[in-house]
Amino acid sequence: MRELSEKELLLLSNYLYIDKCTEYGTINEMLDSCRGADGSIDEGKVAALGIGGCMSAQEGCRILNEMDACGAGLCSLSVARSIDAGGIRAICFESRDGDATVVFRGTGGDYEPWVDNVRGEYQSDTRMQKLADDFIRYDCGVYDSITVSGHSKGGNLAQYVTVLNNDRVDRCISFDGQGFGKGFFDSYAKDVGPASAKIKSICAHNDYVNLLLGAIACEIVFVKNRHSDPVGCHSSFALFDSCEFDKSGNIVNLTEQSKLMKGAKSLTSYLTGYMDSLPGEGGMLLSELLAANVAAVFSSELGEEYENERKYKAGLDVKRYLASSAGFDIKDPLRDVSIVTDELYIDPAGLKEAASLILNTGREMDAAALKLAELRHKIDYKAAAKLAVDIILRKAENKMTEYAAMTVSRGEALSEISRLYEEREKEILSCIGSITFA
Repeated sequence: MRELSEKELLLLSNYLYIDKCTEYGTINEMLDSCRGADGSIDEGKVAALGIGGCMSAQEGCRILNEMDACGAGLCSLSVARSIDAGGIRAICFESRDGDATVVFRGTGGDYEPWVDNVRGEYQSDTRMQKLADDFIRYDCGVYDSITVSGHSKGGNLAQYVTVLNNDRVDRCISFDGQGFGKGFFDSYAKDVGPASAKIKSICAHNDYVNLLLGAIACEIVFVKNRHSDPVGCHSSFALFDSCEFDKSGNIVNLTEQSKLMKGAKSLTSYLTGYMDSLPGEGGMLLSELLAANVAAVFSSELGEEYENERKYKAGLDVKRYLASSAGFDIKDPLRDVSIVTDELYIDPAGLKEAASLILNTGREMDAAALKLAELRHKIDYKAAAKLAVDIILRKAENKMTEYAAMTVSRGEALSEISRLYEEREKEILSCIGSITFA
């Protein structure tokens, strides 16, 4: 059995960002489809395949050239199984000797996969993680010895399936993959240790994704990344471009994690610990708010209106939770009040009740904001955490005050609409009462 080298696995992780990578029987067939008249890889043909992962067509061309140079050991790999649906893309490559290597792609530009990333903070198993496990367990069920790998979210999925399929996964190489949250560790406490010995995490020294949540890899190493822009810090291509390999294809230019990322790791560890310590659904609600905002920044396919709606709903849920924690009961007028309506008639009494409830909600939110301000001044945090917590509470306080003013304004407007409908109804009834019949 010949193990693929770290260089080959990193190339395959980049290869998964090519949109049509699942449509060819072997890597050689993909390469041949991209050759020009002189036999070299043609950049225009590579661009036509669809390039993701923030790679340009030129960078995608280089990845394929590097794969071509690796020879038959890599290029003869066949696509034995694949999945490209539900936000997850994975390929099970089979060698001529029957060895299996499964590579998972990182998050693309879709909304739900980015939400799934953040949900890993509180869920033991996210939707995409379950899909990855199903792929290993059922689609690749004929293999009893599997190497798994992937970049970013792909690295996280590779680590996840290693824990859940420890009897069949022999080796895991994660590139810039994020860790796991409290729910995962609570559910798989006995399984993490045995799987950890098989997991190696390779990250750019300035990457900001691998530091998220709790690491499970037995070995974590860092590569000096020559790219420092926001995309380059986490780019799969940038990681490959920065690596130096020995004759066996193993990475040799290792370094320490940057001081900035070490500091960021400490801060994110504190913040996730704080979220985990919140009573009730607090941690879940804050995670959903964070997920909505992160997905809105990094996705592009669903549109601003949808993203704003998700952010608004998640924000409202958090505000209700904070208000409830401060002793206030915030109701939802649209859910708690019945307003009868059709094309011809709107019940003024229902509108009046809704307006009253909205006005009371606004006043309660305003009082809750004042309560948060009092709590913020009273809480005695350690110096290292005080600034971060103070910023979070101050933002919550400001948002709640803003929402309170907006809610009161809407309640007053609805109350006026109710009054006008009521007056109009009286006029109509008066007219009906004055009608005489012969």
